[in-house]
Amino acid sequence: MQYPIQTMENVFQAVSENLHLIKTKKYRNAIKEFNESYQTVILISVHHFGCEDIKDKKLFSAFTKKTISNSSINILEYQEKLIQKLNRKEEIRAYSFLPSGLGHYESLDELVNQLIRQSCLEEKKYIYADIELDNVSELEQVFIALTKELKNTLLLVVGIDDNDDVPFLLWKEKETKKNWIIRHLNEKEYSPFIHMSRDFENLYTRSRRDIFNSKVPYSKMEFAALCIPYQLRFLLIYEEDGNMLGFIEGQILNTEDLTKYADSRVMKINKLFVKKENRRKKIATRLYQELVQRAKTEKCDRIEVQVYHFTPEAQSFFASLGLKVLSYQYEINVEKK
Repeated sequence: MQYPIQTMENVFQAVSENLHLIKTKKYRNAIKEFNESYQTVILISVHHFGCEDIKDKKLFSAFTKKTISNSSINILEYQEKLIQKLNRKEEIRAYSFLPSGLGHYESLDELVNQLIRQSCLEEKKYIYADIELDNVSELEQVFIALTKELKNTLLLVVGIDDNDDVPFLLWKEKETKKNWIIRHLNEKEYSPFIHMSRDFENLYTRSRRDIFNSKVPYSKMEFAALCIPYQLRFLLIYEEDGNMLGFIEGQILNTEDLTKYADSRVMKINKLFVKKENRRKKIATRLYQELVQRAKTEKCDRIEVQVYHFTPEAQSFFASLGLKVLSYQYEINVEKK
């Protein structure tokens, strides 16, 4: 029997069914978006968001729009329990982003970036976000960014308002399957590799001419050495439909010969690059995850990466993956006589 989605509780039950948290299929055919599986399901609750606000057709044109009955249900408490259940099952990872409390976001821009980065992780996941607004027009930047960047995702938006009825919006995007591979290079691929990665060195020479002066990431000799598989220092390329789109360089370091350090085996990320027009397509995440698997195989104790201040995108990327800032480097130029 098909049940219509009429209340907030119905929405949460439909989400639980889609995530296989409960075995019922009451709402499977109520709305076509629920009758599919997704890599990512995101539910956003928006305070002060009422039915009058969805009349802006331009802002919400990409969404399926419905009206549901408000309820006295404590949404935050319900979501907390749902997330705990999902994480106990470990088949689907669950996360929350809230305006206050532990791990809160500072701005809507930060929230959008976190949602996009988290959705890129190669795992099945559920994400809940809570937004407090003074003006509903602030949602425009959120929806434009999300509907542009999210792939293989079901995005749900529910209003939290004083009125009896609240809006319920749905949007989905199924990811187009492409053939991609992460592999080692061979030394004969030096020219196409340099052509692909030419912007990498430009960033560093442009930002720190006092340190970097090379026009290419590697000399031919250095590149050839990195192409030898299973060395402590290695280079991996991301290739999609025969096109090189990014690379990562890793290096395994042992501290056992350094007297001031405890014995450990460290995987260091020396370089990570994705062509500008191909960013936010999970490429950097996939390269990083490949390196993580290598670190586990090599029984490394930790992963380290040095990020310069002029690469804020890299800072946000590694922070979103859970890497912590554990040291700072300061410098000052010495005046020459």
